[in-house]
Formats: sequence, C-alpha cells, structure tokens
Amino acid sequence: MESLEQLRINRRSALRGIVTVSGIVVALPLMGTIAGCTNGSNANLSERMELIDIVSNLIIPQTDTPGARAAGVPAYIEAVFTDHFTDEQQSNFTNGLDIFDDLASAKGADTFTAASEVVQKTVLTELDERTEDQTGHAIWRQLREITIFGFYTSEQAMQELSFEELPGRYNGCVPFEEVGRAWLDRGV
Repeated sequence: MESLEQLRINRRSALRGIVTVSGIVVALPLMGTIAGCTNGSNANLSERMELIDIVSNLIIPQTDTPGARAAGVPAYIEAVFTDHFTDEQQSNFTNGLDIFDDLASAKGADTFTAASEVVQKTVLTELDERTEDQTGHAIWRQLREITIFGFYTSEQAMQELSFEELPGRYNGCVPFEEVGRAWLDRGV
C-alpha cells in the first residue's frame, strides 16, 4: 500500500494532467477559430498603392492639419483589403480601380497616376457626379468612405480634433476661438 506522501504526489500529478488536458481542449478550438479568421487570398494592392495614395490624398489633402497620407490612410486601406475583404470583394475592388485609369486615359493621360492633378481631380469629380447605377460610382464611393473612416479614426486626426469622451452639456453657440478648429463630442 502507498504512503500518504506518495498519494499526494500522485494526486498533484493527476490534477496537473487534468488541467493540462483541459487547457488543450479549450485552446485547440480557439486556435482553429483564430486561424480561420485569416484571409487565404494571395491578392494584394501593391500595384495599385500609388493610385490609392493619390486618391486618398486628393480626398483629404494636407492643409494646416495632416492629410490622409500623413495619417497613414493608404496603409489602412491596404490592411482592410488584405485582412477583411473576401476574395470576391478583393476582386471587385481591384477591378473597380481600373475605372480611374480608363477615365484618365479618356482625358489624354496614360494612367491616373501619370495624369496631372487637374485631370485627377476632374476624374474624381466625374465619378462623384455619377449616379449609383453608372460604372465607377460604387468603387469611388467605397474608396472615399474607407478613406474618410480611416482618416477620422487615425491617431493623427484625433490629435488635431478635440475629443470629449464623456459628453458635457450642450452648448449650441460656442465661438470657434474657444474650442479650436473642430470639436467632436461623440466617437466617429
């Protein structure tokens, strides 16, 4: 018969084994879930990043505050594309970007990125004025919305805008001299 000391060691070993097995049972499904969240697509935007950089910078140019480029919006768009778009969305997005080159070519430029800033702004204006059923409107709208969201949720924009985490009292008539350039009392 085993001594009391040997039983305690065996009990500790048994408990250690149970905890280890329980941890593995809990961790394996979580690891599978985490691995399942990655997009298996090999699509990337490397060839289109210059276009995205130019478009995002034309949407939110640098003035006395940082623009989209300074806020890292092109990298944000690439991360959203790579990490969150499905294969179908990636395909639609990359194919949709071709409309920028097509419209720039119609205005005499080789590509959108090679076009003058005047032509680039003309292309963006034309896309913005199109109706939802016209070619190019959807990609323009998507790119514009991602750019705006990426900018206003960036660290650069938060440093430039005043932000009050807990809203105070409402005052509808505050001179800008008192609060600065812009005021945001709720999250984006």
